[in-house]
Formats: sequence, structure tokens, C-alpha cells
Amino acid sequence: MFQIICLKSKFLRGIFNQNTYVLLNEDEAILIDAGADVNDIKDIVGSRKVLGVLMTHLHFDHIWNLSQILSEFKCNVYISKGCENRFSDATLNASNLIKKEMKFEISQRQISYFEENMSIGTFQIKVYNTPGHSRDSVCFLIGDSLFTGDTVFFDSIGRTDLPDSNDQQMIRSLRKIREIDFSIAYPGHYDSCEKSKILQTINMYV
Repeated sequence: MFQIICLKSKFLRGIFNQNTYVLLNEDEAILIDAGADVNDIKDIVGSRKVLGVLMTHLHFDHIWNLSQILSEFKCNVYISKGCENRFSDATLNASNLIKKEMKFEISQRQISYFEENMSIGTFQIKVYNTPGHSRDSVCFLIGDSLFTGDTVFFDSIGRTDLPDSNDQQMIRSLRKIREIDFSIAYPGHYDSCEKSKILQTINMYV
């Protein structure tokens, strides 16, 4: 069993309001996305060992504090293979949307890559590729909890008007999510919700 705690990003609060999730068991922790303040994460984690940061995708609001988090906890970030250029490309990490050319300094030695089925400590993780909002978008099934990033929220889906977005890929990804066996969805923004609510949302678009 594990506990899930949601921390809100302090960056442009109220506009982006990105969710960073801290998953805790007795001795270990993993993070999903990295917009939250590192000190807030430290307060939650306590003496537990942080085993890694899993990225739902590499848009700037989700990786805002990643460098500090990796430095503080001496762990790796998990991403999709071939997507490393997003850390330094303002178009692909979408920082150009706020008229800033943001480059995030993440070294190759700090990067690990997703496998379809992963074990990180005692955490068992199923990784689903769900492109649409961005080419590197993924969802994570951990227990009966699905972490959906910016693919789908409780009442909407991720935007698909970005340079790396794709409407048809989004439709296929929504159909894939509809078939996953989960109970609660934890999105990259807004509130968590039950699967029935996610299905209602998906059915509005598919």
C-alpha cells in the first residue's frame, strides 16, 4: 500500500496550477512530475528515500523544479527515450508560450528511460504511451490509480494546438485510457476523480 499526496506548483499559481504527486510507502517515495517546490516535497518525504521522478511529459510547468529535485534527492528522472531534446528546446517544452526561452540543464547521467512494466523499489508501474497533447505524453498505472498528466482531466482533455500535438493521436490515446482498469485518475492539473467521470469526459471527445 502507498499514500498519494498532491502538491501544487507555486509557479504562476492559478494559471498553470500544475500537480506534482508524491507517492509514499514506509521507507521510499517516488514523484510524478516536478513542478512543486523542493522544500515542500522534503517536508512530505521526511526520511524516506526518493527513488526517482516519473515525467508524464516534458512541458516546462511539469519540469519547473526538476533540476533542484534531482540535486536534492540524488535520484534520476524517468522519461521516454529520444525525448531528451525537450529539456533545451523552448518550442517542445512549450516555454515559448509564456515568451521565455527556457532551457533545463539535465545531464545524461540523471536520465533513465521508461519500460512498459517497471519496478522502482516496491512500486510497480505500468507505463502507457498516450501521445496527443505532446508526442512524449504517458500515463502511469500504479495500483488502481492512473496518473494521466495532461492527456485527460475530470472535465476536459489536454490541448492539441501545440507544435508537438496531434488530434488523431489524442483520440487513440483517449480510447486506450478508456480500456485501462483503474479506479481513480490523478491528472496533471485540476482535481482527481473517479474513472466514471473520466469516461464521461472521454465520451465527449471520442
